[in-house]
Amino acid sequence: MNPCDECPIDDKIYECCGRFPETGETACFTTTDNRTVYACPNLRADGKCGIYENRPYACQAHHCYHYDSTDSIGNGFQALKAQWGSCFY
Repeated sequence: MNPCDECPIDDKIYECCGRFPETGETACFTTTDNRTVYACPNLRADGKCGIYENRPYACQAHHCYHYDSTDSIGNGFQALKAQWGSCFY
């Protein structure tokens, strides 16, 4: 399961998917609720990543508040934080 599937598209645009991480590229598209936004060219109108299985390392390594606080998904991240200490987060 993709932990980002339940995240609202507005949060994605602000937190992680506002641009393509390797180039800074953005694209204009219309969301499913009929708004026009600029975001990563791989972000689909339904808020899902179009290249999730092959996304860049910067996307794979990004852990936002939603990921950190989600039950069972965030537990792995919490374990890393505990192991690496406060300098990690």
